[in-house]
Amino acid sequence: MIEQLKYWYRAYRYKYKVDVAEINFIIQKLGQGDVAVDIGCHKGGYLYWMQRQVGRTGYCYGFEPQPVLFSYLKKIQDLQGWEQVNIEQMGLSSVEGSFTLNIPKTKKGSSPGATINPVDSTQGVFDQVEIKTTTLDTYFLERNIQPKLIKIDVEGHELEVLKGGEQLLTTHRPAILMECEQRHLQQHTVIDVLEQLHSWGYQGQFIEGTTLKPIQEFRLETHQQQGSGRFWEAEGYVNNFVFE
Repeated sequence: MIEQLKYWYRAYRYKYKVDVAEINFIIQKLGQGDVAVDIGCHKGGYLYWMQRQVGRTGYCYGFEPQPVLFSYLKKIQDLQGWEQVNIEQMGLSSVEGSFTLNIPKTKKGSSPGATINPVDSTQGVFDQVEIKTTTLDTYFLERNIQPKLIKIDVEGHELEVLKGGEQLLTTHRPAILMECEQRHLQQHTVIDVLEQLHSWGYQGQFIEGTTLKPIQEFRLETHQQQGSGRFWEAEGYVNNFVFE
C-alpha cells in the first residue's frame, strides 16, 4: 500500500507542480478507447495519466529498458490492476537489434539520465547493460496499432526514435510529446530534431513554464543556455516540446 501511495503522489505531483502543461496536453489529446505510447517511462508518472485517459477500452504501451525501473513498473502494474497496459523491457531506435544502455551509477541502480548514446569518463561513472531495441514502425505497424499520442524521453536518442517511426508518424500522425536537450546530443542539434518533424508536416510548440509557445520563437541559445552546475534547472530553461 505504501508503494502505491508513493506512486499516486508522484503522478499527482507531476500534474499539479512539476509538469503541469505536459500532463494537461496528455489529458487533452487522449480519450476513451485511444492508444498511448510512453517511450522512456522512468517511474510511470506520465503513464498513470495515459492509462487513466484511455480507460478500459483503450490501451497503453510503455517502453523502459532499465532493469530496475522495468521491475518497478511491473510491480506498479500489478498493484494498480492495469489490464490495458503493456510494459516492454526494450528501447526504441531507428533499427532493431541491441545497444549498450549507459546508466549513471546510483545507489538505486537506475537513473533518469540513462542513455543509449556513447559516454566517456568525463561524464561520470556508468553501469552498462545490453538491451534489445525495436522501432516504432516495426512494433506498431506489424501489429496494426495506431497510437493517438506518443511521449518520448530518451536522453539524446530522439532523432533515431523518430526515424524508426517515419511511416507510422507520416501515415497516422499521432500527437507527440517529446523531451529534447542539446546537452544530451552529440552529432546534431535540437533544431535538427525539430526540423525533422517539421519536414513531415508536424507543427510544434515548446513548453515554457506552464505555457505553450510557437516553435518559431524557440531559441537554443536562450531557452537552453548552458552554464555551470545544474543549468537545466534554471528558470526559463526549456526541454519539452509538443507536436501535432
